[in-house]
This record gives sequence, C-alpha cells and structure tokens, in this order.
Amino acid sequence: MKILIAPDKFKGSLSSQEVADSIEEGILYTIPDCYIDKLYVADGGDGTMEAVVMSLGGLWVDTVVHNPLNKEISVRYGIINGDTAVLDVAIASGIALIGKKQRNPLQTTSFGTGEIIIDAINRGVRKFLIGLGGSATNDAAMGILSALGYKFLDDNGIVLPPIGCSLNCVVDINESEVDARLKECSFTLLCDVSADFCGVNGAAYLFAPQKGASYDDVLVLDAGLENFANILQEKFGKDIKFERFSGAAGGIGGTLFAVLNAQLKHGIEEILDIVGFNKKVVGADFVITGEGAMDKTSLLGKTPFGVCRRALAKGVKTIALAGRIDDAQILLDSGFYSVHSVVPNGMKLEEAMLPGIAKDNIKRTASEVFRLLSK
Repeated sequence: MKILIAPDKFKGSLSSQEVADSIEEGILYTIPDCYIDKLYVADGGDGTMEAVVMSLGGLWVDTVVHNPLNKEISVRYGIINGDTAVLDVAIASGIALIGKKQRNPLQTTSFGTGEIIIDAINRGVRKFLIGLGGSATNDAAMGILSALGYKFLDDNGIVLPPIGCSLNCVVDINESEVDARLKECSFTLLCDVSADFCGVNGAAYLFAPQKGASYDDVLVLDAGLENFANILQEKFGKDIKFERFSGAAGGIGGTLFAVLNAQLKHGIEEILDIVGFNKKVVGADFVITGEGAMDKTSLLGKTPFGVCRRALAKGVKTIALAGRIDDAQILLDSGFYSVHSVVPNGMKLEEAMLPGIAKDNIKRTASEVFRLLSK
C-alpha cells in the first residue's frame, strides 16, 4: 500500500510537519510494511513558509525587524532553490505578535515585512514567495513599501506614518528613494481568502474587526482604503478595488499587485504545484490530509479540500483528520472518502491542543482508520 500524507498545521498546536509525522507513526504501527511519502502543505495562511521550506529542504535566515507596533523582534524566513525567499507576513506583521489589548489596525504597520524583503535582497535574492495570512495590519502595505523607499505624502507634502489611519490622508506617493533593485525582483503572493480591496466585501469590513477594530474604526479604514485605491490607480494605472485577493492581509495583496506587479495566487493550488503534489500522488492508494478544524467553510479554498480535489483528479481517495469536524456529510459529499475527528469525546479543547496530547490523538486515529482499511 502507498500512502501520501499532506496535511496543514493544527493551528495553535502542531506544525504541518508534526502532524504528518504523527500520522505516519500511527499508520506504520498498523501497517509497518506500507510505503509512505509526506508533503507539508498550507493554503497561504500563517504556517505557509514553514511548510514550503521544510518540504523543499530550504535554508533558514535570521534577522531583526520591527513588529506591527514598531518594536524590534527577531524573525526567521526561508530561502529555497538558492534564489527564492519564502516568508509569511505573519512572522513580522502578525496578529499573534501583539496582545489583544494592543490590537488596533488604525495604528499597526507592515513595515517589518518590508524589512525582511530588503534583508533578502541584500543577500542576493530576487524572487519572493509570501503567504498573506495572519496579519495584524490594515495599512494596505504602506509599511512594506515604506521600508522599500516609498514615501506617502499628505496635502501639505508631509510624509505620513505607514499605518492604517494614514490611508485617507494620502494624496501622493514619492518614489525618489525607492530601492532600484526592486526592478529585478518578482513577487508571488499566496492568499487563503478572497476579498475585495474596499467596500462591504473588502479588507476592513471582513477582517479588521478580528484585528481589534470597532465599527467606527472599520468605517475609517474602509474610507482610507477607497482613497488609497484611487491614488494607486492614478499613479500606477491599476484599478484594484475588486481585484480577486486584493483585500488579503489588510490590502497588502492589492497594493503589491498595483505597485510591484506581484502575482496574486490561490494559496493551496500554488503550494501543491511548488511541492510537486501531482507527481507524488501517482500510484498512491490513499491521500491523508487535515487541519485543526474542518467544516463547510473548508470547501472555500482551505488546504484539505485543495488536496482532496487534486487527489480526486488522479483517482485517489482522500481521508481527512481534524481536531474538530462539523458538517461531516457536506464534506463527504464534496469528495472526501472519510473524515475523522481525532479528539476523543469529552476531552476539553485546551487539553486536546497540548502538543503531546494532539500527537497521541492523531497517531491513535490514523492507526484506527488504517486498521479498518487493511481488513
């Protein structure tokens, strides 16, 4: 029997590699002579960088940048194939980096992500693969671009701080000090959600409340995004207001598309191509995937469904494991061969998310599933 293991992380508990290793251990306990191959995958959310670098055997680079509140932090990003930097916006500009009481997308900045880009350019890198999930910001990449040399001016010609509340004050963009090496660079942005740049289906309305915004803050941010989109169209000739994925990461997607000609990609599809899923799945009897929680929203571009669709196209059955399973019948109807919660009845979430407990639960469930399949 050949099995391909390709899970996402169990958020807040285990990385995709730890999940895959636990599944492997459980299967081998039951079927010790089966052939197993593993891929670490993600959908553009936080954790994308680790999945790609670990799957492709990349190098890790350490540097110091600024977090969303402009405090110095140490971060690590990856380099694959010797020429491509892989990073998550979340490692420098993520919501997990600041406490709940400090979260305020009117005041947070993506500047640190821009600092990582500069660090990679200084090391000779010219290609960038960036996961956009997990940000704390709604600055529409003002911070990133400020780190790259762009200056955002108000109607008095004063340089604005690159934070969310500045968006509505921007009247011009000064490019005189932009790093000339950017002309040699290409950017691919991996998105796990589809959102407009502004409006009721835009970055502020959909995601700013999760980042600490009040309803009044959302109105301010959305007005700022609309103004900024108009400025970008005047300056760079691209209308991004309703461009797919333009609202990802508080507008980072749309702005880098307009200014740096970045490609906006559906995260899981791009990742599966990068790690060579179509080649790895050939000859497999089963694919096993999963993430921390699955329900009907998993069908909107999340990792397990992306894996399932690819496997189905090759005629391979897909099994999904998750900490929590809701809407099981909908998931089965969408193409999964079977879906399984790894958490025993009665176990509290806090206990189930402890790394040691989570690994044991995954091993046990994988073992039980394949014991039944091997009969």
